[in-house]
Amino acid sequence: MSGSLRAVLCRLRRTIGHVIDLSGLDERFARLAEEYGQRRAAAYAEAVRWEWYDDDAFDLRPLYYERSLWRPGRRLAERPPVSRDHVQIGFDADDRLVVLLEYSGFLDGTLYYETFRTHLTGIVEEARFHVADGKPIYLHEYRFEAGRIGQALIAAVAGGGYETYDYDGDRVTRVAVHHAARRRGAPLRPEPWTVIGAAYDGEGLSRLEISAPGGPAQVKYERPPAGFTVESAWRTVREELLTQIPRSVRALAVDEPAYCVALVYEDPLDPADVLVNVGLERDRVRLAGDSDPEDVWSPADMAHETPVDVRAVAGTARLLAQELTLSRSDRGGELLCEVARSLGAVDWSAILPITEDFVVYAVDLEMADLDRNMRAVTEGRDAPFPGP
Repeated sequence: MSGSLRAVLCRLRRTIGHVIDLSGLDERFARLAEEYGQRRAAAYAEAVRWEWYDDDAFDLRPLYYERSLWRPGRRLAERPPVSRDHVQIGFDADDRLVVLLEYSGFLDGTLYYETFRTHLTGIVEEARFHVADGKPIYLHEYRFEAGRIGQALIAAVAGGGYETYDYDGDRVTRVAVHHAARRRGAPLRPEPWTVIGAAYDGEGLSRLEISAPGGPAQVKYERPPAGFTVESAWRTVREELLTQIPRSVRALAVDEPAYCVALVYEDPLDPADVLVNVGLERDRVRLAGDSDPEDVWSPADMAHETPVDVRAVAGTARLLAQELTLSRSDRGGELLCEVARSLGAVDWSAILPITEDFVVYAVDLEMADLDRNMRAVTEGRDAPFPGP
C-alpha cells in the first residue's frame, strides 16, 4: 500500500467529531409519498430531451461506479428489446438529468421505478419511487460548494446515511460513508461504516481500497499491470482450478458412490470463487421421487461441500474477476463450464467411488443456467445424460 493511500485510510480510525444530522431529511422523506404527483409533473415538465440507456448513468456520488466495479450506462440509438433491462433519461434545457425511468426485462419492458431530480442552488434532490403505487424508495440530498460536491445524504425505507468527500485538487481521495439503520420510533443515528481511499498516478485512478472501522483495508480496484489480458489471467486461474478441485474432492474422503461433482458459483463474474459439492447416489435415489427432476442437481441437496484453495493465484483471480465485472462479461459461467468439461476427462475413480454416468458440471446457486451448463459438458459424451 502506498504511503499516501495508507494515510487516507488511517483517517477512518481517528475520531470523527462531526456527525451530520439526518432528521430534517428524514422528515422530508416521510412526506415524499404525498409529493409523488407534484415531483413527477415538475420533473417531466423540465425534460426537453429523452434518451435510451442500457443502465443507470450520471450518479452524482464521486467514484460511485468505480467502487461498485460497474460502468455507467451507455446511450442507445433506440429502445432495446423489452426482454432486456434498460432506462430512459430525461434531460433539462441545461443538459442535466431530471428524470430516470427504469424498465424491467424480466417484466417484458414494464416501467417499475421512477427517479426525479430537482436542481436547487447548491443542492440537488433526488427522489426514487415505485411506479405501481407511488411509494417512495429513497430521498437523496447532494450538497455542493463552489460547484464541487461535498456531501451526499440519504433517507430511505430501511435507514439512511451520508457520505463526505476529501479532495486533492479536483480529485477525490477519500470517501467516508456513514450508515444508519432504521429503528421504530428512533431517529436515524449515523455511524462510521466504511472509508474508501483512492490513489492516482499520471494515468489517473490506479487503486481503490475500502476499510471498515477497525478492519484491514481491502483492495476494491487496481489498474491491471502492463501486458495483463483476461485470456492470460484465465489460463493461470484455470490451471490452478484443474489442479485444486480434484485435491479438494480427494480430501473429503468420500467412501460411497457419487453421481456428480458440482462446481458451484454465486457470481459468474468471479470464476475462481467456487465451491465444490459432491452428490451421492443414495441421495439421487431419494430425490428421484420429487416432483421436480432438477432437484438432483441442486447443490443444496448434496451431502458434501468443500472450498477450493486458489490462494496461489489470488491476485490474478481478483484482477480477472474485476475485469470481467467491469466489462459486464457473461464469460465467467462459460469459463467454469470449460473447467468442468476438462475435469470430465479426469480418472475420478482414483479419487472417489463413482457411478457409470458420473458427471462434472458447473451450476449457479439458483440453477438458472443449469440447462445451458449441462449441455456444455455432456455434448459428445458416450454415456447417457445422468438422471434419477
